Amino acid sequence: MKKFYDRELEMRRLQEMQRQAYEDYSRFVVLTGRRRVGKTSLVYRLMEETKDEAPCLYFFVGRKTEASLVNTFCEEVRTKLNEFVPEGITGFRDLLQLLLEIGKRRRFTLFVDEFQDFEYVNTGVFSDVQDLWDKYKKETNVCLIVSGSIFRMMEKIFKDEGQPLFGRDDCTIKLQPFSTKTMREILGDYKADYTNEDLLAMWTITGGVARYIEQLMNNHCTNVKKMLHYVCTSGDSYFIEEGKSILVQEFGKQYGTYFSILDQIAHGDVTQSKIEASLGVNSLGGQLKILEEKYGIIKKKRPVGAKEGSQTVRYEIQDNFFRFWFRYIHRYAPLIEIQNLPALEKIMVEDYPTFSGIALERWFRQKMMESLRYQTIGGWWMPSGAVNAKGEKDDFEIDIVAESLEGDVEAYEVKRNPQKYSPKRLQEKVEMMQRHQYRGKEVKMAGLSMEDM
Repeated sequence: MKKFYDRELEMRRLQEMQRQAYEDYSRFVVLTGRRRVGKTSLVYRLMEETKDEAPCLYFFVGRKTEASLVNTFCEEVRTKLNEFVPEGITGFRDLLQLLLEIGKRRRFTLFVDEFQDFEYVNTGVFSDVQDLWDKYKKETNVCLIVSGSIFRMMEKIFKDEGQPLFGRDDCTIKLQPFSTKTMREILGDYKADYTNEDLLAMWTITGGVARYIEQLMNNHCTNVKKMLHYVCTSGDSYFIEEGKSILVQEFGKQYGTYFSILDQIAHGDVTQSKIEASLGVNSLGGQLKILEEKYGIIKKKRPVGAKEGSQTVRYEIQDNFFRFWFRYIHRYAPLIEIQNLPALEKIMVEDYPTFSGIALERWFRQKMMESLRYQTIGGWWMPSGAVNAKGEKDDFEIDIVAESLEGDVEAYEVKRNPQKYSPKRLQEKVEMMQRHQYRGKEVKMAGLSMEDM
């Protein structure tokens, strides 16, 4: 994807921070977001657009020795700033101090990519940055931007009160996957006559993550069949290793337990009791809490209107790509190990209509969120044990229940095939909901299908 899509809001925030740094005094920007979401591309775009105004430096923190990294950084300074850098500098502290001294008389932007990996190079760097930044910030004109993909480590560095860089950033930007509108624009650029089935497939597999979309589009994978086939090719598709690579970085040595939990959630065990029963473990409350609160990978779902302490809780994986990866790649790893990728592709193709039906519901929720018209968007269901008019057990589940900013209530049933939508059945569910929630309120009801995307 050569065209630069979306990111207008984030670009404006970066430009404003840069302007303040150049006109007032130095600013410290922290850019976070999951791997492959486009953080580096965003800052590269900023650097390209403002290079005539002031120089921009790019430091990538690889897991090398500090001396090796600093040697590379020194060359970048000599080339981009055309400043004298003495030989023999081997520590990042010394180089940063030199840069900040230059920042007293010149303005420039310094972008440090994968900043959290200084943890593997020299943990003292974070204290060094804090010490020098506190001393030089008010008398320099440097826009310092640091980015990181490992959520756990970036949170610790900048949000933990016990860490030296706590509270030092002037602005934190968390880059999100592309919006539904932007995904339409991208697919339309590569396939003018795309169908909603094509759009749903792109959403189901990538979740709007920039690099995954780029991989598919650059390889002319613009329909379901081609996308699924590409995922199952060895060699130039990194979809297969991607999930494990990202999450092992996040979880460290504890990844086995977390992978098992996420695998069960991806396959329909969405309550704590069901997950524990499937894994044969007595209590996973602590791990579920960590996955939700520390890593933000899963999310609690309660019926709309349920109180915070309600036991009617379900879990879902928030990231579409991870849902896809656990559903197929992790679950069928033995097929991948013996290179039986055609068998994996067959499983995906056969299961896709069911799996994409769940993704379709998430698409509509996302689209409603982006409209900024609602104060609440969720689902509604009865606790187990409820019975219908025939005396049969029934959870009366409603796919989407939303309350607008004006207080109007809407209820939607989501079906891939619009002919499977039953207004009468939705009416029964809404009536049951109104006995417990929104009593006396009129509820707008409708079906949503592929045609409404």
